Amino acid sequence: MRRRLFLLLLASFALKAAVLVHFNAHPLLQPAGDMDSGVYARLAADVARGDVLLRGPGPVPYFVSPLYIYFLAAIHALSGGSLLAAKVVQIALGTAAVGLVFGMTRRLFDDRAALVAGILYALTGVVTFHEILILQAALDPFLTALCLYLLAMGLTTGSFSLKVKRAEAAASGGALRGTAGWGRWLVAGAVFGLLALNRPNALLCAAAIAIALLALAAAPLVAHGRSNQPLLPFEENPLRTLRFAAAFLAGTGILVALPLLRNLIVSGEPVLISSHGGLNFLVGNGPGANGVYRAIPGITPDIGGQARDARKVAEAAEGRALSTREVSTHFAKEAWTWIGERPGAAGSLFLRKIWYVLSRDEAPLNLSFPWYRERSVALKLLAVGPGLLVPLAGAGFILAFLGSAGAARRSLLVWAIFVPAYVLAVALFFVATRYRLPLVVALAPLAGCAVAGLPMAWRAKGARLGVAVAASAILAAVSLWPTGLWDGAPDEEMHLVLWEIERGDAGAMRHAETAAREHPDPALVWLRAGRSFEAAGKSDEAIMALFRSNEIDSNRPGAASILSALLEKRGLARVLAGDMAGARPDLEEAVRLDRTNAAACLNLAAVLAEMGETNRALSLARQALDLKPDYEKARGLLAALERMK
Repeated sequence: MRRRLFLLLLASFALKAAVLVHFNAHPLLQPAGDMDSGVYARLAADVARGDVLLRGPGPVPYFVSPLYIYFLAAIHALSGGSLLAAKVVQIALGTAAVGLVFGMTRRLFDDRAALVAGILYALTGVVTFHEILILQAALDPFLTALCLYLLAMGLTTGSFSLKVKRAEAAASGGALRGTAGWGRWLVAGAVFGLLALNRPNALLCAAAIAIALLALAAAPLVAHGRSNQPLLPFEENPLRTLRFAAAFLAGTGILVALPLLRNLIVSGEPVLISSHGGLNFLVGNGPGANGVYRAIPGITPDIGGQARDARKVAEAAEGRALSTREVSTHFAKEAWTWIGERPGAAGSLFLRKIWYVLSRDEAPLNLSFPWYRERSVALKLLAVGPGLLVPLAGAGFILAFLGSAGAARRSLLVWAIFVPAYVLAVALFFVATRYRLPLVVALAPLAGCAVAGLPMAWRAKGARLGVAVAASAILAAVSLWPTGLWDGAPDEEMHLVLWEIERGDAGAMRHAETAAREHPDPALVWLRAGRSFEAAGKSDEAIMALFRSNEIDSNRPGAASILSALLEKRGLARVLAGDMAGARPDLEEAVRLDRTNAAACLNLAAVLAEMGETNRALSLARQALDLKPDYEKARGLLAALERMK
């Protein structure tokens, strides 16, 4: 089995390395700007330079989950700022996660299930893709696997063992192996705390596990009271389980207290981990919410913009200065108000989000995994995803649950409680592909149990097989039924076009035509292409692109004014070159598109005056002066025209 595990880990690392090599230099995957990856890279660099508490951005609490900042900063300091080094460490941790999935499955079930679970998890492409990004989601799989492995260790050691047989108890005179100490549960809780520092809603999972442990402590006493049967030796001390639950919560609390302490020191505000929870809650639960990410009016849809704009929007709405906690509370209150006013719609949306979490369909956030998968042979080979894991995990849980009893069954429930807890934790906010990675880790062991256990269940027949097949069929219908979610692939194609324009590629315009045909909003493609051409100094191409955008959608805010300004500039250049006939069409169109463009009105007036159309020239000169009362050139032209008349 060790040889098989070694080969599995070797193959897993090789596949991850192949994906990394393929995408390491991809232009759309480089950290830049105010998107998540760019913000994390900048903050990590600040920490590596010595600003450990990140006082530089101002005396504010963390706005983003902090763990990845310090992970990246440590590698930055050791490698001289190499992002490739960070990615190599991430795929190494990802490979370790494969081993942890194997190990936890072996503890919970058996060797066959462990091997199958490890293979299924290693072939899950969405996990490997995120491990090669500069993004906090890169750590989620490893941290989740470590959490669940430690939890499995606690539940399969001594009095919690799922595998304890009565023969073991008889051989030892009725006593079982020594119970796992509270220190192991303290460490397990601490690792859950680490996961929460990277994915804050994982705190809900830690709470669910602690509650399940408390229930585990009470269950033997309740059952004993009802049946009058003697307790087994490992069920005689529920207080021990209570101590384990307390140690688990203490471990989580110690880790979560670290960012709380930093936030108090730097800002004076007791923000638990990060301050964007209220805004994210509104994104997923307010007017216009659709279950996935959406832009909130007035807030730029990226991490940097959210950090800047959230306070402005909240303070404008409240009419007073707000603390960071009050800003978050403002958005949360807005969401709760909507939920209270429309409970039916909120409930329906919540159920839809649960469906999205379990679906095979992808919900992109900044990046479209399906688009990148189509461009990598290695990712195509890594074909496992929720569409397969969800129904298999359902069958695996039923087979394991119905195939065990008593303490073993209760222990399985404690471990497996992570799955529904995490589904609900994501659905409370909004769904995104990268937010589902911890769920994939938890599904793999149960899926391995299903594949390994179904042949035996088939031979045995009976109700257990029927219930497992029914559960799998229901979950397959939920997971495989098309959601209609936008997978983001056309947007990714558009972003590639914009990069080509910025780089000066000769074929960028042809690529833009293709991207616009495939995009559901072609006007947006042409608008953004026009802006990129303008930024690249290619005004003729910019005007052509913006004309196409305006032809498709003449009501898009801002598009007409941008095109008008470009036409005015080109018209003025032709005027200065003495080409009045060539300048007039550009200036006429500039005025038609934006009648508030004072410069276009003035320059068209000058051209018309030169051509002898004095009356219209007078009208346009007056219009330019009305639009801009301090416009001296318009005042001078108007005076000259009036003298001529």
